Amino acid sequence: MKLTGRVALVTGAGTGMGLEAAKQFTERGGRVLMVARQAERLRAEAERLPGAVALPCDISDADDVRRLLDAVVADHPELDTVLLNAGVTHTYRLFGHEDAYAHADEEMHVNYLSAVRLIHALVPIIEPRTEPALIVTTSGTAFAPDLTNPTYSATKAALHSLTQAVRLQLERNGSAVKVFEFMAPLVDSPFASGVISDQKVSPEAAVADLFAGLERDERELRVGGSEAVYQALRRSSDAAVRTLNAATGG
Repeated sequence: MKLTGRVALVTGAGTGMGLEAAKQFTERGGRVLMVARQAERLRAEAERLPGAVALPCDISDADDVRRLLDAVVADHPELDTVLLNAGVTHTYRLFGHEDAYAHADEEMHVNYLSAVRLIHALVPIIEPRTEPALIVTTSGTAFAPDLTNPTYSATKAALHSLTQAVRLQLERNGSAVKVFEFMAPLVDSPFASGVISDQKVSPEAAVADLFAGLERDERELRVGGSEAVYQALRRSSDAAVRTLNAATGG
């Protein structure tokens, strides 16, 4: 997949890997539509990147998403790449004092249900472009749960399944859209601040690995610890769970 000169919509673009992906798309001569909830911070980051456009949006809110899609159709019909990277997590343990249902409700709406909505809305927009691409960020928790982020892990397993279904269905439809899944490693960013681990990698390194994999046309990109969990899963599900939780302190 050629990365130079793309017009990419990136969710979760205000911080961490999403922001770094926006930077690396821009460095390759691309133009980025940056999507995140925190409008002031998002606009400040977009001003630092040539040609970047800030599109504040709560992707779990149907009205906000409708306004986002209207703006994309009206002002950015050349969009050819979508990176769904936004997410939320709650670091806690089951059967403690936390409200697991409330955490799961928020995580499922942001991490999974918003992806269902956005994929169905954005794929028809990018489909006519040259070499259109949909990139979905999951993690090694798609293969095994992290006990310190248990309901978040379940949303990533759901998103992994959805991404596989989307890829196969588009293939059977004869669509030109390439579907990539980025199973991100544990990244040293505000998102993972609640996880104490010596195995975190920088956002810069994680996104560099993502872009390298995209250029090789690898449809399921397992990076760092995610690859280790996958290899453990080939031995047994128990091995995968133990491998992942050894890395996260779970």
